[in-house]
Amino acid sequence: MTADPDAPVAGSDAGRPDISSAGSPHPDSHQIITPVRSLRTQGSADATAGMVVLTCLVGMFSTTFTATVLTVSVRTVATDLHSTAGVVTWAVTGGMLAQAIAMPILGRVGDIRGHRRIFLIGIALAIVFSVLSALAWNALSLITFRTAAQLAGAATIPASFAILFEIFPPAERIRPSAWASGVLAGASVSGLAIGGLIISSIGWRPLFAIQACLALLALVAAIRLLPADRGNAHLSLDRAGCVVLALTAFALTFGVNRAAAWGVRPVVIGLLAAVPVLAWILVWTERRAAVPVLPLQLLAERDIRASGIASFMIGAAHLGNFIVTPLLLEGVFGLSVAVTSLVTMARTLSISLSAPSASRLGSRLGPRRLAVAGAAAYVLALGLLAVGTQLTTLWMVIVGLMASGLAFGHAQPPLLVIAGSAAPADSFGLSISLQQTAIQIGAVTGMSLLSAIVADSVRAGPFVAAYLLGAALAVVGCIAAHLCSATPPHPLLPYPSTPHARRPDAPGGAPQPRSGR
Repeated sequence: MTADPDAPVAGSDAGRPDISSAGSPHPDSHQIITPVRSLRTQGSADATAGMVVLTCLVGMFSTTFTATVLTVSVRTVATDLHSTAGVVTWAVTGGMLAQAIAMPILGRVGDIRGHRRIFLIGIALAIVFSVLSALAWNALSLITFRTAAQLAGAATIPASFAILFEIFPPAERIRPSAWASGVLAGASVSGLAIGGLIISSIGWRPLFAIQACLALLALVAAIRLLPADRGNAHLSLDRAGCVVLALTAFALTFGVNRAAAWGVRPVVIGLLAAVPVLAWILVWTERRAAVPVLPLQLLAERDIRASGIASFMIGAAHLGNFIVTPLLLEGVFGLSVAVTSLVTMARTLSISLSAPSASRLGSRLGPRRLAVAGAAAYVLALGLLAVGTQLTTLWMVIVGLMASGLAFGHAQPPLLVIAGSAAPADSFGLSISLQQTAIQIGAVTGMSLLSAIVADSVRAGPFVAAYLLGAALAVVGCIAAHLCSATPPHPLLPYPSTPHARRPDAPGGAPQPRSGR
């Protein structure tokens, strides 16, 4: 007996008003999905939509802003826990690797089990492990709890974007995407920018208690405000696909990460050599899965591939230059740690401040044009950083930093919109999580490459080379963004769940209706 796809998920949604007009049908059906009605068309529901957006933003920020906070205070934490800086560093690296590995799986689980449910479970577990992090008694316990907290918090990212994509129609998605991307970008670098100041004032343990309190507020609001989950809760999860996908992501991410730290070693070569083999096994597994964790039809969409490449390249350029710039300010320009933190905070603030203009420009230009313009502006910003570094002109470097933040804040949101618009409604979470994974793997790659170029140098030359490499990566990202559709089609049918089912718009199948955009 098949569950009613329009029925809320049992046990979690009773008594809460339904603010969307349609749910996802069973993947085996060929029922056309009615586009989700915008909350903005429901009169007084504007305020409800705003509260849902705010809840998602607070949830994502509260579970991610401590991801890098220990980076600037590794020695302090190591001393407190009677350990070494090299060991405690894994409290940061482990969480980043866990997020990159788990993000696609968590996005797909949300598509199947419900994004509201995944958001609530993720943020609840993040609260528990944040409290345990504050109580950590040695380095191993801290590494374990921080990795678990980041893994749980990763669930809120694809769930939040999928919920926002469901309650806003395609033409309006650029605005919540801009705000969400700004919050994520700001959260990911806030630890590096202000972590030292906070920890030196109140210590590192109270910081995780503060995180738990913020996440608790988001959890309470989410229980009351997030829309009901619909359909697909009865479907089974492709466990074999999840395992192979996790192994593939681990081999790629950990291999790239350790290549910079360890150099060319057998373990690094083995990990990177295993990636194509695991990718082949993943394709073989997913072709035979009834409900694949990674539908191959999704990867066949040009906009999914092009936006993923663009996100990877821009993420590599952005996080790579973010890591090396403090070294430039301290080693070449002789700035103090406090002043360097203030300059870094200015770029962080510029990312968040770009959200309003990104939403307006996205409505006027369209996602592809805005993404191309943002990536092109990022290339120019890195060029300015290279020139300012070569001339040892501090004001030029600061202007380049703020310009890079503004450019990133305008380039990333439209890429997420493009990816989401290329996926059917029952794959929103997966499409967004693939983009986030591309950014994270790109970040690991960019940080490894640019850090290797700069090393411990106090001369301008290596930093100029690093910025020019970042600019080259951004150029590739700009080209990839240009390859996206000018008006991305919004598929109205779910992908078939059986390996031999034919999608209606495939060769030989019935034509698939598209939205008239």
